[in-house]
Amino acid sequence: MTFKLCKLLLALIGLTVVMGCTRTPKWTLFYIADKTVAQSISSAPVDLIQTEFIAGYYDSLAQCQAKGAGMLRLQASSMPAAQAFVCAQQCQIDDKQQLHCTHKVIGAELDAL
Repeated sequence: MTFKLCKLLLALIGLTVVMGCTRTPKWTLFYIADKTVAQSISSAPVDLIQTEFIAGYYDSLAQCQAKGAGMLRLQASSMPAAQAFVCAQQCQIDDKQQLHCTHKVIGAELDAL
């Protein structure tokens, strides 16, 4: 009886760990660190939504914006947040290898970060 209980408890712990590791982040940070790259794409920040600019994945918009603003600060860049990064929600690549996101937030909202 004790052996079965220990086995069940171990299985439950293992399942909890596996389920915690398979959670999908909701927000993707797209960041341009190099001004020459930023000038080479069009002035529309939505053009940042490309796989080569992915800088991380986050559970919330606030986390994504904080990371983008922090990277900008660490780089001591004078580039405005609206041109440096975009946080996009639920991004997926379709059959044609095109990246699509359901919602995009340019830079830090109200530059509060």
